[in-house]
Amino acid sequence: MKLRSLFFIAAGIGIGYALASKMREDDPDVLHGPQRSSSSAAAPALRLVSSGAQKLADQAGVRSLDALRRARGAIRARLPEYDEYSDEAGWN
Repeated sequence: MKLRSLFFIAAGIGIGYALASKMREDDPDVLHGPQRSSSSAAAPALRLVSSGAQKLADQAGVRSLDALRRARGAIRARLPEYDEYSDEAGWN
């Protein structure tokens, strides 16, 4: 009886190990994105363009936030004109 239990435990450990190693394998059906290559000729130009694009994106983000703040301030300035609705608006 004890030998059979030992056999089942060993078989369970073996099956678990086989399944775990199979689950850790890479799936061949999954596509991988582009890998970085170190080409010395294109890298400086690419860095220059990407840094310029990043600066432009940062400026656009700042300007859009400024526009939103100005619009919100204009709405707050015009809100007291409507006394009947001033209690319902919650500008905090």
